[in-house]
Amino acid sequence: MIDANSKFYAILTAVGEAKQVKAGAGLLTWKITHMAVGDANGTDPLPDRLQKVLINERRRAPLNSLAPDPANSAILVAEQVIPADEGGFWVRELGLFDSDGDLVAVANCAPSFKPKLSQGSGRTQTLRMNFVVSSSNNIVLTIDPAVVLATRKYVDDSVANAVNRLDAKQSVLVATTTPMVLAGIQEIDGLAVPAGSRVLVKDQDQAKDNGLYLVSADSWIRTVDADNSEKVSPGLLVTVERGAVNADTIWQLVTDAPIVLGSSSLTFQWAAGQNAPTAPIDDRSKRLANTESVRRQIESSNQSFPAHVYRKNRLINGNFDIWQRGTAGLVGDLSGSPQAVYGPDRWVVYMPANSAATWERIAFEPGAGFNEGRYALRVSRSGSSDGVNLSQRIEGVETFAGKTVTVSFYLRSSISHKCGVLLRQAFGLGGSEGGVAAGTEVTLTTAFKKHVVTLDVPAITGKKRGSEGDYLELVFGSLGKGTYTLDIASVQLEAGFVATDFELRPLAEELMLCQRYYEKTFSQNIAPKNGVDVSGSLISIVYAGQNGPGSQPVGHWIFRVEKRTTPSIRLYRPMGDGPDGQWRSGSNSISSANARALIVGTRQASVDNSDVGITPQTYYIHATADAEL
Repeated sequence: MIDANSKFYAILTAVGEAKQVKAGAGLLTWKITHMAVGDANGTDPLPDRLQKVLINERRRAPLNSLAPDPANSAILVAEQVIPADEGGFWVRELGLFDSDGDLVAVANCAPSFKPKLSQGSGRTQTLRMNFVVSSSNNIVLTIDPAVVLATRKYVDDSVANAVNRLDAKQSVLVATTTPMVLAGIQEIDGLAVPAGSRVLVKDQDQAKDNGLYLVSADSWIRTVDADNSEKVSPGLLVTVERGAVNADTIWQLVTDAPIVLGSSSLTFQWAAGQNAPTAPIDDRSKRLANTESVRRQIESSNQSFPAHVYRKNRLINGNFDIWQRGTAGLVGDLSGSPQAVYGPDRWVVYMPANSAATWERIAFEPGAGFNEGRYALRVSRSGSSDGVNLSQRIEGVETFAGKTVTVSFYLRSSISHKCGVLLRQAFGLGGSEGGVAAGTEVTLTTAFKKHVVTLDVPAITGKKRGSEGDYLELVFGSLGKGTYTLDIASVQLEAGFVATDFELRPLAEELMLCQRYYEKTFSQNIAPKNGVDVSGSLISIVYAGQNGPGSQPVGHWIFRVEKRTTPSIRLYRPMGDGPDGQWRSGSNSISSANARALIVGTRQASVDNSDVGITPQTYYIHATADAEL
């Protein structure tokens, strides 16, 4: 019986718990779509995690909204509106169903009779159900407004969205007068501008960066009424409130359509106000002013200078220039277990069980690449299991911990489908349990498209780092089904809310960064394998000296770059694959047992040929050193 001590609550069902775990691991796209109500056959129900249906369902319809609670992102609020002409039943139980038709959450509620108009007391009734999830980032929160009734909030949001698309924008506090770095608290046009203020940025060296911004102690973001191409249209008007030069002026965007925000040059022209602007300053003056602006910020003791201003891409080989292991390979077995292999340097290709793929380098025609890139990675997959993962592990689990990061990249596929973008934290051997740090999805098409994703990386306070192998992993989880190709190019991961220009490092520097994790004696254009002649290749030269008391004829391979950890060494016969393949120069055939890694460190490997009876001479041995995470 319902009384003052009765409890009303919502829980995930067992099916819902299992789907949340899969969604959190990036293995499932979870869409909660419908709410059902029931009268529980007149009883006072208690939610049961083993329920698969309501006790007595009376109505089921699409959700009106599904969103995180503003005060706690781990609580989801589902809402449904029952129109006035539906009813004639009691509401004692609620259930949420996903796109698979499974009951994933269930709740009880205080009994409420929903009348309908024909009873003379019809009303529109809104039902809300709050339930706890580990992270709302793993659940698709998109609701189709075409199939649900509108709440007041939905109407308010729709009106705000329409207003934001008008040419006349809300006024700004100040407007810039020179190029500047779009980050930090600064003085603009003679005024100390506080955080949260709206600013018209109109004087950048790269006009694509002009627009309306919100001031922040970190990197600035574009204002909500001018943060996409639909809201920034020719004729945009904005009034400036204050400033030594631009107070009480109106500025108009004179760039012609079509406008692609972040790509098109945005030009603002004085339209009205008390002060006509002076003639534009020349380029040299702009550069000097910009340099002085940067200098002032760096010297300011109050400025927390964002890392992304320096354009530091935390990925290695993000432009796919280095391919030490070769330009093509295989991964997976159509009848076997999941497999993962390294393709281009630092990039892992993972295939689920019962699937296989080829990975290969594809070359862009001159001028057709992105950010001066020459190559992209292509994965061609097949098999009964779906999907393929591409990932890179970044050394150090503290990387970006507790910060907001931006991932920018180009993707395309031979079929249109979704691709997850995830960041995983791993604390290494003996450390805390890791897992998905943050994630979202993008939609792939058959044409290359630039995607920009902003993610919040959890803090690691209270966590324990293991003895070896901790990292932050960027994962692209393709969710396509069947046989298709996936191409990726020009990937950048940086701190902050803004995707800055791609960082172009010299190829020699990029190679050295790769060699901290993998190095070979072969020339860079030769994939490691037996049978590669020593002529014309970079080789490890080993000299077996005269055996004698205290002597140890050992040759050394000094690594070009100190390795992350003690690497595993693999030796290759330069003279052939078969048992007669030589490991040295000269006419004597020496077996592989006489050429083996003896001492390996992070700076060098030593090769032992000290067996009694071997004639002293020069040996040529190809090798690879692998210190990947």
